This record gives sequence, structure tokens and C-alpha cells, in this order.
Amino acid sequence: MKILVTGFTGKVGLQVANYLKDIDIPILCGVRNVERARAKFGDIYEYVSLDFSDPTTFDGALENIDRIFLMYPPGENLPFATFLEKAKDKEIKHITYLSLKDVQFMPFIHHYKMEKLIKSYNIPYTFVRAGYFMQNLNDFLCKEIKERQRIFVPAGKGKTSFIDTRDLAEISALTLVNEGKHKNQIYAVTGNEALDFFDVASIMTEVLGVKIQYTNPSVKEFREYMKKIGEDEGFVNVVVGVHMQTKLGLAKGIKHDYEKVTGKTPTNIRKYIEDFKESWI
Repeated sequence: MKILVTGFTGKVGLQVANYLKDIDIPILCGVRNVERARAKFGDIYEYVSLDFSDPTTFDGALENIDRIFLMYPPGENLPFATFLEKAKDKEIKHITYLSLKDVQFMPFIHHYKMEKLIKSYNIPYTFVRAGYFMQNLNDFLCKEIKERQRIFVPAGKGKTSFIDTRDLAEISALTLVNEGKHKNQIYAVTGNEALDFFDVASIMTEVLGVKIQYTNPSVKEFREYMKKIGEDEGFVNVVVGVHMQTKLGLAKGIKHDYEKVTGKTPTNIRKYIEDFKESWI
């Protein structure tokens, strides 16, 4: 058994690699720049060049691989069908694909199309449909929290069922190690509570000992501020889009697939904030 981990430098891929490494499963980490990855993460991982915009990297990345943790990378018009064709030719046993909760109702986003494409190649799969990442708080929301003690995102008063990417990594890894048990299954993975960002700000205030506010900006206010500080328009559009589902009240659904697969309760947001409190103070 050897697993190709894509998205290694991102929130979930690195966690998947760490989980598999901790249980002594051989892995190969697909990265666009091997030397840069080695400089950042060290020699404890095995790397291979994989650029989803460059089909010439596909054969090498799939050599002696029998399972794949697959994430859709940033970019437009990527030759993903070509990658899946190569995977089929090399008789890949299983693909675990990181998708999005409720994607079945959103045919306009790439995850919907990718799930259909993977199915069309008849490669055994598991779709891990993820809720809203807790890690967003110490990613693109971190600067405003740390510098201005505010959560600044246009999510309205809607609730969302936050999930820790460490939990996503665990369930993803288990579907790859015991692929027969999880063949052609779809798991919606969320936390076990739905909170709005006012709730999150309150919990952060208690844990950090610093007053954190959720300012609930309008989309217009958010865009104007992001433009003022020089943020990329494309990035701003993505952030607005990600939080629109929450604002409309569509992100609060709680699913229990994590418990069913792992036998454990998902991480709650207070525990997450306690674990990463140094990120914001």
C-alpha cells in the first residue's frame, strides 16, 4: 500500500499526510515544487512533482501508487480528466476526494462536477463532504482577529457547523486504509454544534482573555475594506461566496458521519481555539 497525498501544503492535505505517517502507512506527497516543500517541511516526507496544470507530471506522481487522497487545486481549465485517465490506467484501487457539504445541491461549483467525473471513471471512491473549516479562523480571518480583535467576514447572523481539519484528515485517512469498507461511500462531515460568528467571538474572548467582536459587515462594507487594504479581488469574491451560504442560513446542518466512521465525537470549537490560541495573541 502506498498513498499519494495531494494538496499536501494546504490545510487538510498536510494533516492527512501526518495521520498516515503516524500509523506507518507509506505516502508520497504530491507538490508543485519539491525543493520548496522540502525546505519548508523537511525530509521526513517523500515528495514527488505534481502539477495539475501539467500532464507531464502525472505518470511520475502515480508510479507505484495504489490509492489517492485527492483535492481540487486552485486554477481554471485543469486537465483533471487526463489525471483520472492515468489513474484508471495504473489501476488505482481507491480515491478519497475532499468535497463540500451539500454539494449535491450546487451544480454550479467545481466539486459537483468533480464528483461526477470521478464516478464516470469507475474508480472506487469515497467523497468526504466537508463543512466550514475551523482553521479559517487562523488562516484568512487571522489578521483581523490578531490586529483589530474582530472577526470581519460577511456571514450575517447565520449559523455554521464548524469542522476541524484534523477530524477531516482522520476520516479521510481511514477511508484510504480500509478502502473496502468505505467503497463508493459519501460522508458529510461537520462538527456537532451549529454556531454563528457572534458565538465564536464570545468563545474566543473567554479563551484568549481578549475582547473579540464579530462586526458582521455587509458584503459592500467587506468588499470596500478589502479593496482599501489591497486584497486581490478574486480572493475577496471567494470569501464572499464561501460565507454567502452561511448568511442565507444554509450551513447550519449537523451530520454525524464522523462519529459513525471513527466512533468519536468531533472536536468542538472551544477545544480548537484552546489548541491554537497562540495564533491570535
